[in-house]
Amino acid sequence: MNIAGKAPLDTGWDADQRKVIEADTNARLAVEAGPGTGKTAVACARLAHLINEEDIEASNTWMISFTRTAVAEIRARLHSYVGDASFAIRIATIDSHAWSIHSGHDPNARLTGSYEENITRVIELLKSDEDVADELAQIEHVVIDEAQDLVGQRADLIEALVNRLPSDCGVTVFADEAQAIYGFSDDSIGRRKGEASKPGMPLLDRLRGVKALGFTTFVLKEIYRTSSPGLRKIFSELRSDVLDKQKHRDGLHGQTAERIRALADQQGLKWTQMKVADFTSDDLLLFRTRAEVLMASQFCALPHRLRLSGYGVTLPAWLAICFADFVDPFIAERRFLDLWAARIENKAAPHYGPAEAWQHLMRVAGRKDGSVDMQRLRRRLGQTRPPVELTLPEYGLHGPIVGTIHASKGREASNVVLLLPNGVEFESIEDEIEETRVLFVGATRARASLIVGESHAFRASTLASGRVHRSARNGKSTMVEIGRDGDITARGLVGRNEFSAADAAAGQAFLTKVADVVTTYKLEADADLDWRYRIRAGNEGPRVGALSRNLTYDLWEILSNRNQKKSHRPPGYVNHVRGQGCATIVLSPDDNDLETLNEPWASSGFILTPRIAAFPPFFFSGRR
Repeated sequence: MNIAGKAPLDTGWDADQRKVIEADTNARLAVEAGPGTGKTAVACARLAHLINEEDIEASNTWMISFTRTAVAEIRARLHSYVGDASFAIRIATIDSHAWSIHSGHDPNARLTGSYEENITRVIELLKSDEDVADELAQIEHVVIDEAQDLVGQRADLIEALVNRLPSDCGVTVFADEAQAIYGFSDDSIGRRKGEASKPGMPLLDRLRGVKALGFTTFVLKEIYRTSSPGLRKIFSELRSDVLDKQKHRDGLHGQTAERIRALADQQGLKWTQMKVADFTSDDLLLFRTRAEVLMASQFCALPHRLRLSGYGVTLPAWLAICFADFVDPFIAERRFLDLWAARIENKAAPHYGPAEAWQHLMRVAGRKDGSVDMQRLRRRLGQTRPPVELTLPEYGLHGPIVGTIHASKGREASNVVLLLPNGVEFESIEDEIEETRVLFVGATRARASLIVGESHAFRASTLASGRVHRSARNGKSTMVEIGRDGDITARGLVGRNEFSAADAAAGQAFLTKVADVVTTYKLEADADLDWRYRIRAGNEGPRVGALSRNLTYDLWEILSNRNQKKSHRPPGYVNHVRGQGCATIVLSPDDNDLETLNEPWASSGFILTPRIAAFPPFFFSGRR
């Protein structure tokens, strides 16, 4: 086993960080860590110290994080600390850990159950199942990251887990209450009338409130992320104000926004005047709402990335380009390198080379003889949440990142442009406090510089499906979100009902050419497909796909909401549908959709798909 020595404790930790890292193996720690204090590094160093210095088995440790993106970052950092021992640590989101318990100890576990049902069942297992207790008895230490974001049932689950762990199992919990912003989503500002308030006591208060659990509070104070005087004041002084309950009164949001403007490196930017193309790959443009992100992306013709809920987990295009016609059960390294050289090199290469790509494949589906099991690879990549080794951290092409504050939680960038909403009104002081924390989180994503701009925070509407739409001021068009999960499926790309084998091949060949460039598509309603929209490359190019009925149903819902279902209909075509390169769809060998596809994709299970996240105008026409 490759052990990386004592590197974690040789990197200049301060006294507070070292107290956390070197605490007793069975200690229960509640660590309050504001932005920029090295929380993730300390969390990883804590586990590394236990493994390298205290002889704890890596396989007996858990790391629980809030997002899959954070899991990928933690995995990479731990590998630099403990080498290959990092692969034995169970690093996953709370949902993944819950499913592991559920599927391992309940023969009736199924992915089709509701989230609430699954979590409720896991909590029952934690409280009463002796086999679960036996499994947990082997755990020697658990690290929980971003605990302030674990609310509702997730908080219930962690509380039940900690109560069930052996008394000598150490637990280290990291949290920052100033960054607790998951009471409601990034789709709207404030909670609408009639919506339920946030349930339950915060997780950290629950754990510290039970003396028998033995938690001791530690605080990380020193800020390392930035040397900017203004940002340091935001990270420290503004954070203190956000946490000070005596200052939680009407007007707090506006006062916080003014303070951020005063401490920023630059202010006054108007989002209607800025261009995404003016920024670099080191820049992060943050908006409050989903619709604003989609609008900014729609009017940018250059490569960029989206950080937006529902657009995070995609597989790189090179997988489909390499394996679309590969039907052998196994692949050896030499064969893979030949495929890469012929199909990927100098064409659609990611930021890593063939050697690293092969390592990723081996990690996911490697065999003892040094080959990759293609059936296992497809099963793992065909999951709703495929392994982080092969997923892309952002949705789009290399360039500036445009996202919501919520979706950028836990991430950072050298330069941040924060677009503050104007004219925000709140239903309650609780809503205003929550939105104040949202501003704080947005401002603290910056490492080097913060530019503050103004946005109108216009209200878009959200359909039952989650799709966003917004009517133009003149009422002539409606911008509708395209690219949501389920809009483009394997059937819609190479299905026999949608395409002849020749047309499917032509579409896939075109997508191969544009796998890493921005492409503008046109949608055309097709009567032969029950008026589903075909995706055409420009006006004369090949048809590369067909959108599912999800979009069509939502368009009729928009008309129904306007009482126009009898007088109007969806448009026959839609222009300006932007695609940010391509991604890969993988179907498991037992997926029922395979029998509906043309060959060779029905046998290989690897299909290339345009990576569409668009907000084009739809012109609904009146019936004649």
